[in-house]
Amino acid sequence: MALSGLPLAYLAVGGILVWSGVENTPVTDVLRSLSRGQAPAAGPYPPDTSGVGQAGITITGAGASATGQAIAQDALQYKGASYVWGGAPANGIGNWDCSSFCNWVIGHDMDMAIPGNPAGTYTGQSHGAVTGQWLIWGGCTTVGHSGSAAVAGDLCVWQTHMGIAIGGGQMISAQTPGPDQTLVSAIDGFIPELLFIRRLNAVVQPGSSGGVKR
Repeated sequence: MALSGLPLAYLAVGGILVWSGVENTPVTDVLRSLSRGQAPAAGPYPPDTSGVGQAGITITGAGASATGQAIAQDALQYKGASYVWGGAPANGIGNWDCSSFCNWVIGHDMDMAIPGNPAGTYTGQSHGAVTGQWLIWGGCTTVGHSGSAAVAGDLCVWQTHMGIAIGGGQMISAQTPGPDQTLVSAIDGFIPELLFIRRLNAVVQPGSSGGVKR
């Protein structure tokens, strides 16, 4: 069946993976919707599976650099913030989804480069990079595929979700639309997709400590 309009545009620019990453919708569902000439519907994130209380959670610094620990600590301050799909964080704390939350912490607060934005240029006025871009961005290196490989400050990236590791096999991420949905959860088993633990190259390079902005 011929495609036109929005579906054709997304196919032309490789937007299927982008849409899947922002909407948290499996690629097969995106393709099915596009074949019908429809915009794909957003899918809910799985619930918090950590089995631990949210109060009093702190980072585990074992194996992490000082910058990695600073990233995790900055991210953790937002625990309990709301989730807005496709949100631009500068419009209000918690006005983010999983990827724009990571963009805010790393690109805005830490003043570091993120996909599509050199260091010091991400203001949060737009959503910014989505999960698919974080998966292939040369500013990160994949260091493993399980939560045990993650240290504080690493990015836990799947096709349809991402979060920031805080150590001890846990991460903080914006999980599902609604208030109080920036939560700590276990990394392993969160989504039945291949996990990529991605470490920012700037974190392990001398003189690239970043700096928290307020």
